[in-house]
Amino acid sequence: MKKIRVVGNGFVSQHLSYPIIPYLLYNIPLRVEANSHFIDKMLDEYKPDVLINCIGKTGTPNVDWCESHKEITAATNTALPILLAEACAKKSIHLIHIGSGCIFFGKSPNTIWVSPVAGKEPNINLLSTSNEIDMGWKETDFANPKSFYSKTKYAADLVLGDMKNVTVLRIRMPISDKNHPRNLLNKISKYDQLIDIPNSVTFMNDLVRCIAWVAEFGKTGIYHVTNPQPLSAAQIMREYQKYESDHKFKIISEEELDKLTIAKRSNCILDTRKLYSAGFTMTPSSDALTVCMKQYIKNIWSSNV
Repeated sequence: MKKIRVVGNGFVSQHLSYPIIPYLLYNIPLRVEANSHFIDKMLDEYKPDVLINCIGKTGTPNVDWCESHKEITAATNTALPILLAEACAKKSIHLIHIGSGCIFFGKSPNTIWVSPVAGKEPNINLLSTSNEIDMGWKETDFANPKSFYSKTKYAADLVLGDMKNVTVLRIRMPISDKNHPRNLLNKISKYDQLIDIPNSVTFMNDLVRCIAWVAEFGKTGIYHVTNPQPLSAAQIMREYQKYESDHKFKIISEEELDKLTIAKRSNCILDTRKLYSAGFTMTPSSDALTVCMKQYIKNIWSSNV
């Protein structure tokens, strides 16, 4: 049995069953010498075979915060993962790093024109009634980050992606049945204006399974961990309305959304064929949404009792 440990006690780690190392790495001085010594001490004490890095600055209440807190955002999202990877490499520890698919913006360079035939492979995503199909951004595509948060996440990937002991799992817009402020369902259910643009999303139950699979089989490299079939915020809330019929929202354009935010928001589709070809299958988004929403509503109702 591999000894698997987690660093970070945020939204992602709360879904994992592995013990969390009680070291608050992000609260110590973010200097290379201090952190390197601290990390070595931590790894020598806990001696994990696999370390899952769930530490990240996403901002409070959202990524707009990162635009005015650049130093701590860069230190946490870029410098710290690289220091962890270097220390783990010296001790032959497998590092699983939770990355972000929000480093990509807009249509991928893999958009093609064909006769639209849905369901032939798990990552085909029809964007409209036209013959345009965005096959999604590949792991090997150069990203085009717009927000400072996404730049710091991509900067880490450029280094970690070439390290033999590291796995980067890129997730997007995480959806969970937990009543948690970081849950996409919690976020968009509070908005009365939403966009109706298809986006890749990650259901947390599938991410948990994927992490276990990566740890067990020692998979390394970069993988896009999103569910087949993109979903829009409006689609998700229409499912929500099946349980909360009084919930209302208005559809706005991407341009209108840009006027409401500081940091440019990512809208994109990720290609997940690499993960599928490696032997791991994510649940179709429509099925995952139905199951997740039902349990989420139960959790919401029980917390309000």
